[in-house]
Amino acid sequence: MGRYPKLKIEKKAISPVIATVLLVALVIVIGVIIMMWFQGTVEESITKFGGKNIKLVCGDVEFEASYSSESEKLQISNIGNVPIYSMQMQIDKGYEIKAAILSETEGWPEEGLNQGSIATIDLSTYSLSSGDRVLLTPILLGTSDKGRKTYNCGEYYAKEVLVS
Repeated sequence: MGRYPKLKIEKKAISPVIATVLLVALVIVIGVIIMMWFQGTVEESITKFGGKNIKLVCGDVEFEASYSSESEKLQISNIGNVPIYSMQMQIDKGYEIKAAILSETEGWPEEGLNQGSIATIDLSTYSLSSGDRVLLTPILLGTSDKGRKTYNCGEYYAKEVLVS
């Protein structure tokens, strides 16, 4: 016998089959997480006018808007070449903000606001007073792989109408 007595050590480990199953499951979970992250970063392309990205078309939208306090009507004219499918309207009363989509209101043309068209919207239900602000953001209709889709151009392309 040697100087040191031999100790009997029992080693327990997982079987190779279970280890393989765990590794495959881990790879699948990591793959699903990466796929979901990638889908969140890539947005669907919406085009207008035969393939032009709809984000670029927003810069070509031209419209004028005015509000008449006497009739409580908002008048919007499309003075550009891009048809406006709808408008997002935000009314800032100072103490509250109300929002509406104009294509869902009476007075907005069903086919949208084409070149040279004018829409007159009754805003009497909003009780506007002097100093209130109305922000109008164009919404365009384009096509994608999944069919027709709307695109909100964002506040950068919005116009403000002051109520006086």
